[in-house]
Amino acid sequence: MDGMYNRIHATMLVNRSIVYEYFRLIKNNDINRLQYLFADDATIFEPFSKIHRGLQGRTTIRAFLEVALMANDGLQHQIRFERSDKYNNSYNDNQITALVTFAKGGSLKAKFTFELSEENYNSQKMKKIQSLHIQFIE
Repeated sequence: MDGMYNRIHATMLVNRSIVYEYFRLIKNNDINRLQYLFADDATIFEPFSKIHRGLQGRTTIRAFLEVALMANDGLQHQIRFERSDKYNNSYNDNQITALVTFAKGGSLKAKFTFELSEENYNSQKMKKIQSLHIQFIE
């Protein structure tokens, strides 16, 4: 049981670090490194464009991220992770959900679900964002 717990804990830390890096790069306006977090064939599902199949591929995703950088300029954000239960089969190594509160005067809440994939890079496995689902709540 300890081995499983250690593996799950390590995976959770890696997944959380990707989420923190995503929001850090948005705050720092670093479009190039932000785009690099995504897999080549990644998809973003977001509520603005109303494209049912999502925004697909790095070029389309880059255009969305450029708008996201402008929209987030000057916003503060607080990240809280949605809990998944590692003991009742609801834990997924390749998915993490962040509940984010954006604030500047008023506040807005959103749910960001990151689905991750592993890619080989220079003989090492590296996690990338395969899809991102953005949903505004409340």
